[in-house]
Amino acid sequence: MELSKKKPDAVKAHVKIILTLVFAIVGLSILIQALAMSKSGGTAQALAQGPVITPTLTTEEKIQAYIDAHIIVGDVMPEATPESPDVNPQGSVANSVAWDGNKVLLGSAGEVVTYTLTLSNTGTANDTYDITISSAWASSLSDTTVPVNSGASATVSVEITIPGSAMNGDSDTATITATSQTDAMVTASALLTTSVGSQMTYLPIVFKALAAPTLSATRPNSANDWQLNWVGSSSSIVTGYELQQSQDPTFVTNVTNFSLASNVFSQLINTIQPSANNVYYYRVRSLASGQTSPWSSTVQVVGAYSDDFKSNQTGWSGPTLKEGLRRLTFIEKEDSWYENNDWLIIRVEDSWDWAIASPLKPAPQPPYVIEFRSQPANLGNLVSHGVVFGGDWTGAPCPDWSSLNGVYAHTNCFNHFYNTNLIWSSSTDLTLLWERVDTLVYCPGCGGSPLKRLGDVPPALPFHPNANDWINYRIEVRESGIKFFLNGDLRYTYNDTRWINSPYFGVFASTDEYSNSTWRYEYFRVTPLDN
Repeated sequence: MELSKKKPDAVKAHVKIILTLVFAIVGLSILIQALAMSKSGGTAQALAQGPVITPTLTTEEKIQAYIDAHIIVGDVMPEATPESPDVNPQGSVANSVAWDGNKVLLGSAGEVVTYTLTLSNTGTANDTYDITISSAWASSLSDTTVPVNSGASATVSVEITIPGSAMNGDSDTATITATSQTDAMVTASALLTTSVGSQMTYLPIVFKALAAPTLSATRPNSANDWQLNWVGSSSSIVTGYELQQSQDPTFVTNVTNFSLASNVFSQLINTIQPSANNVYYYRVRSLASGQTSPWSSTVQVVGAYSDDFKSNQTGWSGPTLKEGLRRLTFIEKEDSWYENNDWLIIRVEDSWDWAIASPLKPAPQPPYVIEFRSQPANLGNLVSHGVVFGGDWTGAPCPDWSSLNGVYAHTNCFNHFYNTNLIWSSSTDLTLLWERVDTLVYCPGCGGSPLKRLGDVPPALPFHPNANDWINYRIEVRESGIKFFLNGDLRYTYNDTRWINSPYFGVFASTDEYSNSTWRYEYFRVTPLDN
């Protein structure tokens, strides 16, 4: 009997041990599964107590996403830009072209004014150029197709007919453009400014009319000095010369007169300070007893540019703020303005948008240097800014505010340029995304930015300054290449100089898919270099 009583107790004990082992195994299994799911980032309803770990994009991946949103994709892609094999070690391209500069002439209502220009093939290969002209006044070309061998030049004449109804002081700026038949991306443009003014000279009948002198100007140097030179009349009756300087191409306002002796054939200009109005016009005529010669052709000189944004009348903004914007993608979300008599502000608020603000003043002839100082006013993910230079302008409204296409899809200015796109990603991280923009395509249905930039984008370069503070930048623009400096240190050299003879410059800002991009500029200077 004792044995039969003990058996049920033993069975119970065995069952208890087995159940304990089963519960332990099940618990261990659940724990192992939970650890495995935690490592893999997975979740389960029964174990949703811990944090969910999601992948984090690297800065490089974020910048690539920025590039993907701003480049052209799909069927709108134009013909590709020539790659680096077309660039020789000196930085000149195989197909390159240049005019001999902008020109200014004066005429009367109804008169046909004739310009003579020199077109030079500055590349290393023979080429043929298509010549076109854009002008509000009637115009004609001597040639529409001009073949020019490498290193050679050809002459092109342009006739501009001044309307019979034009009044004194009226003017028109025509743009003549040469486009390579080998590479349509290679172009050169010159501005021809025709103004209406009286040139009547009353001469006593006993005198022989004096011929107009031939005037030229040297290129400004780094001190912003230049010299006017002229070849005067051979007549022995010349008693002196009158030289005029003005920032008005018609010489109606703000004229400075120089009275010079008959044996003087030059005038040094060395008292003009760099300013935000940096274009000057000159003309000279011979004087004799009781008569004067006609004025010489007008010569334009572009001096050093400087703006510390103390005045709000220098063209970077306007009475309605947006008038200084030349390229933009969303009119309601982009502005530029002067602030506190200290800074220029440019702001782009919406995702994937960008803008350029510019006073539409020309830079001096290369070589020159651009210097500016800037700081972020809003710290956000991949906000960016910089300067643009090497920009074109036809002389037409920029942009044309009369239509949506005129605002967003115009071809009047900044169709090509260089862009020092500096992307902020943290207080110690700036990335230079250097861009050579060769063309723009407005494509609001393509995703990302509605105005795509196409050209050359070398690999992004990371820098590690105090990215929240003011930073000094310097860009040296030379025929042999372009150099980029940050806080006095050379950080990048770019050898493709195809757009450096296009003189217009501005400031740039853009966003990625987040936060607004707002930047302060403390000053902006463009100074000729001596060599």
